[in-house]
Amino acid sequence: MKLSAPIPVLKEQAKRLAKEQGITKTEALNSIARREGFSSWSILSARLAEFQAKELAEQIPAKIEELPLKGALRSEAVAIAKLSFANALRRMEARNPRKAKSDWNAGEYVDRILTEDMLPIETDYALHLVEAFIVMDAVEAAAAADGVD
Repeated sequence: MKLSAPIPVLKEQAKRLAKEQGITKTEALNSIARREGFSSWSILSARLAEFQAKELAEQIPAKIEELPLKGALRSEAVAIAKLSFANALRRMEARNPRKAKSDWNAGEYVDRILTEDMLPIETDYALHLVEAFIVMDAVEAAAAADGVD
């Protein structure tokens, strides 16, 4: 998907346009979207998200053959780990979730969970394992953040 500029630049243009023309930011964003060939900013955003998801899916192999993970696959695994970790902390009602998150390293977790003896492994299954085994890390990080041994 080709836009005339990256999204942050388009948003900055909309901000200036809103100020210059005395219109709302929403109206300005919609105006920028029309200039880019979309009927509204929400349509532009949705199409961009679809495009990026498709692009990411094309970069991720169906099977993991070697470690450590690299590129889009590593980014996806780390993103899943971060989200799963945050959800686990929320479910357990951790007292210091911010500290627990700041002391925990998603990349190190992914490297520890996926090991050479698992290879080759289906990517979907490997990403499920990244999500499934997060609870103990979350419990340990929450306890450490609370100063509990």
